[in-house]
Amino acid sequence: MAQTVIDGVTVVPGGGMPAIRDAAVVLDGLGTILDIGDGAPSDDLFLVPAGVDLHLDNLVPRRRPRATVTLDHEAVITALDAECAAAGIATVCVAARCEHCPRKGIDIADAAVLAAAVEGLAPYLCCDWRIHARVELTDDGALDALQAVLAASSRVAMISMIETTVERSRFSSLAETRRFYAQDWGVTEAEVEEVFRVDATRLAAVDDRRKQVAALAIQRGIALASHDDRTPEHIDEAFDFGARVAEFPLTMDAARRAHELGMHVVLGAPNALRGRSTSSGNVLAADAVAAGVCAVLCSDYLPSSLQSAPHALARDGSAPLSAGVDLISANPAAVLGLGPRRIEVGSPLTASLRRIPPDAGSAHVGIALWRDGRLVFGRESPGFAIMATAG
Repeated sequence: MAQTVIDGVTVVPGGGMPAIRDAAVVLDGLGTILDIGDGAPSDDLFLVPAGVDLHLDNLVPRRRPRATVTLDHEAVITALDAECAAAGIATVCVAARCEHCPRKGIDIADAAVLAAAVEGLAPYLCCDWRIHARVELTDDGALDALQAVLAASSRVAMISMIETTVERSRFSSLAETRRFYAQDWGVTEAEVEEVFRVDATRLAAVDDRRKQVAALAIQRGIALASHDDRTPEHIDEAFDFGARVAEFPLTMDAARRAHELGMHVVLGAPNALRGRSTSSGNVLAADAVAAGVCAVLCSDYLPSSLQSAPHALARDGSAPLSAGVDLISANPAAVLGLGPRRIEVGSPLTASLRRIPPDAGSAHVGIALWRDGRLVFGRESPGFAIMATAG
């Protein structure tokens, strides 16, 4: 049977196992690992577990490359699939925004359209695409939009609950909220405040809507997350509703409380990579990882950040690389019930081959991606070739 040899690599197995330098990995014809042994000097090539991204939310700007141009979901997803594969991500949970806010460029009908597009395209894509239904609890149409997403796709892997109000904003002040979103959405600060000022009638419906969303997730066995919680009390409320994932807790106190309750705390890989949040005063991913309260990193808006973040955390001493890779692979895989994510003899290879220069300022280059033993992405590299042998 034909074999494939990946030679001259540093293997980071995952599961907390130490890296193996100067290795050669031998695969059988089905992509199952036969051996991990001595190989050529590894230099700057790494074989790492493929990423599992619980939250990618960058479709709105991708669909609007110009103010007068809107691309359909299929065109964006097919291109984004190649980007995510090159970024070393095997499973992508893309955000379907269950809310209507023209100022943000969000049409609530798009959520179900996106879900249907993913359902139809999934068999042909490099990555395993799933839906992360992001439900805006203050929106009167959000529950119907969620139902439409669930009807359009069997690939809904996570449902998150977010409450966009002044009191639950991810910024510590209304002034900072106005300044940031005025730039982000291209609107005036007064228009931003209108979005965040929720009247009493709409606010009164939030608690009941939260119960209904949580019940839908639990009935269907879908991971349920709470989003942008600022206080331990917010975390307790989410937990009581059944959420077992805390996405982007805003403070260390909230992150610690979620960890105490056994929730999966998710923070942004861009935060870890850049060393700061887009919101001043919010918890830093590196600090939460070092404190042992962050279990998962997600790409948020930047796919390339997912595989880069563990190396950034290792450089600054927040977590060894052997543990950092679990934040983007094994741990998020466990949230979705996908099983182990390790590079080990006897397992089909699900991994990314990457050129990672020692210079921290140089870009990582995704050379190849395997999913369940299949090579789903690869490109020629003058410094490396995957060797196929007759066995």
